[in-house]
Amino acid sequence: MISGGGARNQAVVPADRTVLPLLALYVCWGSAIPAMKLMVETIPPIGGAALVFLLSGIVLAGVARGRPRPTRRQVRTLMIAGVLLLVGGQGLATVALTEVTASLGAILAAAIPLWVVLLGGLTGVRASVASWIRLVAGFGGIVIVVLTAPGSAIGGAPWAVVAFCVAPILWAAGSLLTANVDRPLDRVVAGAVQLLAGGTVLVVVALSLGQLDPAQWADVSWTSAGAAVFLLVFDSLLGFMLYTRLLETAPAPLVSTYAYITPLVGAAIGATVLDEPLWVGAFAGGALVLGAVALELRAR
Repeated sequence: MISGGGARNQAVVPADRTVLPLLALYVCWGSAIPAMKLMVETIPPIGGAALVFLLSGIVLAGVARGRPRPTRRQVRTLMIAGVLLLVGGQGLATVALTEVTASLGAILAAAIPLWVVLLGGLTGVRASVASWIRLVAGFGGIVIVVLTAPGSAIGGAPWAVVAFCVAPILWAAGSLLTANVDRPLDRVVAGAVQLLAGGTVLVVVALSLGQLDPAQWADVSWTSAGAAVFLLVFDSLLGFMLYTRLLETAPAPLVSTYAYITPLVGAAIGATVLDEPLWVGAFAGGALVLGAVALELRAR
């Protein structure tokens, strides 16, 4: 989901107000990629993503009523970021999941924080030598995962693996753009603008490809429909609300742990619930990626 912003320092926060919401966030966002995999089994991928994000944006816009309105400049930046995040990032990943497993997708998506650091360096944000070492290790882990992945994990479609490697880059670009929006900015309002912008563009793309044609939805299974509802409620809405609340009540380093816990949850669900393969290279490469992400976030 959409990320950005820091956290306010709180003197004392009861454990149940931090630990339980954090665990819930792990589950909501960690199960997103397996849910996307189930959704695209019988639902057109771009059409499904379009409806999930657009409906989420409408609901969030209702929640945001009465909150401070963003400026035109903020809206313009948020809309561009929303398209990068939801069309280029999550939309592309949804299409790729028609051919790759959720387990592989979860591991590849774990590189998003590393791409944020790399893109930040390319735009003038200086990275330390230690950060560059962590980047090399993390991307080395991605190479190990991809090169050792069996055909059953790739699904016989290398283009989908490439797409899932590109999607985190676009998501990271959208995250950087979100982080650089002029402040002050209400997070709920920002999320609504991004969801509406990304969802609208996805609807246009889905219409142009015929993916909203009723005939394309004639054979939708209850499993895929339930997965779409799950993504709407738990990934886009509840997950975002949990994340926003945690940013206000918990230390930022603690909240940022979602970046390397949720891929583990996604891979575990893919392997156990969806009966997907996990291979030695996935464990070795995944450990490198998640270790690099954890160390980078800890250093920050």
